[in-house]
Order: sequence, then structure tokens, then C-alpha cells
Amino acid sequence: MLGSSHDIDPSFINNLPLSLRDPASALIRVASLKDMLKMRQDPSCHFLYEDFQLTNTQWKTALNVAILTKISYFEIELGFPSIYIDKLLEIASYACGLPNKPAPVLYQAMIHEHHQMAAWIKKAVFIQQQTLRRNQAREGGGKK
Repeated sequence: MLGSSHDIDPSFINNLPLSLRDPASALIRVASLKDMLKMRQDPSCHFLYEDFQLTNTQWKTALNVAILTKISYFEIELGFPSIYIDKLLEIASYACGLPNKPAPVLYQAMIHEHHQMAAWIKKAVFIQQQTLRRNQAREGGGKK
């Protein structure tokens, strides 16, 4: 639907009312995650505001869905900085209405309706653990 080669979680867009799918899809196509976060703080100031006749609450919903979908774009691999993973998980928790919740809570909230995002969260946490173990092994291996 989004015309993208990214392996993303389409369930967020698919769960939206029809009236919000086009605005959310447009956000995903043309805005960076950083831009979306700025728009989320003030929906009236972004460039798509005039293109779609939505209330601020509808914009907030479309932005949250776009943010969650955009986060699923990130390919988390070994070596991906843990601080960035933490920030992505924090952003995801706010976007899904669970601010300041840890990754396991976010995972449980996603597992039934958003399988791909739940898998993304699981992989992100696994990569963080692997990176931590690798760093600890390096530090421990250099000490005598």
C-alpha cells in the first residue's frame, strides 16, 4: 500500500479509519521521524495540515500511527547503538499511548494486533543484550 521497499508493519495504517489512512500514509512517505516528532508537538504547523481537513485529535492519531510505522523501518542489527534503540522504544511507547513503559510492556501491548512491531521490539531488545554482552566480553578480555 505504501509503495515502499521497506519491511514495515502495515497493521497500524490498516487499523485506522479510512479518513485517516491517506494523511498517515502521506506522513510516512514524505516526513522523517524527526519531522513527525516536531509535528506531533504542534500538528498545526506542519506542511500537510492544509492538505487534509482533520481535527487536532485526528492529526495526533495519524501522527502516532505514522511514527510507529516509521520506527518499524529501522533495521536493528548488532552494533546499532543501544542509546538509539532506547530512544526508539521510548518514542514508540509514547506514540502508542504507553509513555515511559519498558520494552516488555510495549511488546505485550503489540503482540496481538501488531505482530511485526512486536517482533521488531523483541529483536531490538535482543540486539541490546547481545551488544552489552559483546562490550562486556571486550572489557573483561582486556583486563589481566
